[in-house]
Amino acid sequence: MGGKISVKHTAWINPPCPLLPEENRHYDHTDIEALNHERGPLFYETALHYAQSLWREGFPAKSILIINRALSLPLSADEPILAKWPLPYLALVWIMQHRVEGQFMGNPRRHWQHLATRMVEPNKELRTWRAWACWYLAQLILPEVEFPSDQKQIREEQVVEPTQDQIASHLHRLSPARDEDTWRHALSTVQTHRESLTARIRRIGVHELPTVQRLGHEIWNAYYPGIISEEQIRYMLSIWYQPGSMAHEMQARDVWYALVETAGPKPVGYISFEKLLFEPVLFINKLYLLPEVHGHGLGGMTLRWTEDRAREMRCKVVRLRVNKRNVPAIRSYLRAGFRFTEDIVSDIGSGFVMDDYVMEKAV
Repeated sequence: MGGKISVKHTAWINPPCPLLPEENRHYDHTDIEALNHERGPLFYETALHYAQSLWREGFPAKSILIINRALSLPLSADEPILAKWPLPYLALVWIMQHRVEGQFMGNPRRHWQHLATRMVEPNKELRTWRAWACWYLAQLILPEVEFPSDQKQIREEQVVEPTQDQIASHLHRLSPARDEDTWRHALSTVQTHRESLTARIRRIGVHELPTVQRLGHEIWNAYYPGIISEEQIRYMLSIWYQPGSMAHEMQARDVWYALVETAGPKPVGYISFEKLLFEPVLFINKLYLLPEVHGHGLGGMTLRWTEDRAREMRCKVVRLRVNKRNVPAIRSYLRAGFRFTEDIVSDIGSGFVMDDYVMEKAV
């Protein structure tokens, strides 16, 4: 943790965060302790001073922890201190964006995931959704490869990471300090605007399977490096994406293939599924979208369309397998209502295996 830094102005390591009070002295835990049990505006302002001091001394992880303490207070919107120093969502954005190589910042994404899912009283519900709000900012700013979520907790506790709209709704409902407005302002500084896409899903015949093959090669080669090896990508494409083998699936097992198309029409993805022979289960074999259309809701739309087909086929469950390292897909399936049911490793030949989660959703 390091010893106390000199109070001299020249001792600062980092430039000041412009969204926190500027400092001319060192703050430490004694400044908080001196407040005794006061947990109002004075505590809030002191915590922001302390956070700035820690940031300037080169301790971003500690600074973030103290900002969390400031966010633990249920201050009302008419508190004068909030007019002077708004809730520090934007300060957190600034600190994460100005992280300095060699200065320990921990993993804010994982920190806020744990905080949100393990919150205790007082003000548990408000603090939980403030933690998710901070988590959402972190997952937009920090690269997931370097700052991963805790997938072990997600698997074991079936943690569903909330959407932007869910967070905004809970902040609006719970906050006496108009959190939603302050958070959305911070969000607007880091979030790229995504235009809505209109799409349709269309079942196809054998003659259009070359389109699935082309999309499969484009998507897998853009998306899967880093999740599985390039050798395994080539191998799986060679055995599963030949039009002849896909046609055989359609004829022998009544496998459906469908294209996801945007205006044009332009194929941007595909899905294949089948009704299992001895179970009331619709099993999704393939569901892939071009990376350029991720985040536009097309995956959820495709899953809802597939669930409608499952009900028409009198299936009670939709089931799928997903690579354990395919974190964005796992997140999407959990948000769509799927739950983990099994861990499974399958030998697929030539020395390669599929290391997957099985996930299901009742329909």
